[in-house]
Amino acid sequence: MKRIAQALLLSYALSCAAYAADPMPAADPLRAVLLESKEKNRGVTLHVKGNNIGMVVTGVDEHYVTGRSQTTSRIVIRLERIDGVSAMF
Repeated sequence: MKRIAQALLLSYALSCAAYAADPMPAADPLRAVLLESKEKNRGVTLHVKGNNIGMVVTGVDEHYVTGRSQTTSRIVIRLERIDGVSAMF
């Protein structure tokens, strides 16, 4: 019984450490697409309040996504304003 308790305690400690290492949950598909655009240097279309904004993502933080396009050198959009993202990787 003591070995089982030790194993459970160890697995709990490791799972807490793994959770702390990943501040953003993997269940956020919007952030996942934005990060994939950044990694692959491929374009995405952001749907923001009825407008479509095509860009390549250059950075994603807690509140903003930054990017660039052929016509604009820097685009900054608040994540809470984004209605949807479409991408073709």
